[in-house]
Amino acid sequence: MAEGKKTVKVKGGFRSMLALLISIIALIVAVIAYNRTGGDMDIKTQLNELQGTIEKMKGETSKGFSKFRVETSKALDKLSKMIKGKETAQ
Repeated sequence: MAEGKKTVKVKGGFRSMLALLISIIALIVAVIAYNRTGGDMDIKTQLNELQGTIEKMKGETSKGFSKFRVETSKALDKLSKMIKGKETAQ
């Protein structure tokens, strides 16, 4: 009876188990990294944070534009006075 049975040798048994073990470890590391970066934060929380940042940037931008507008106005006034002064001198 032993003569009729063939033993089948599984090729790559150790390598496939090793690959499975490495992939499971990589999956665990990926889940930990995802959770550390705030992956489990609520979407609404992230949205509120982004809206706050956008509002802050809007305020800074409007202040910058106001300053630019005032400086441009002063420069144009100065330039017009210089031009008018030259016209009256002639």
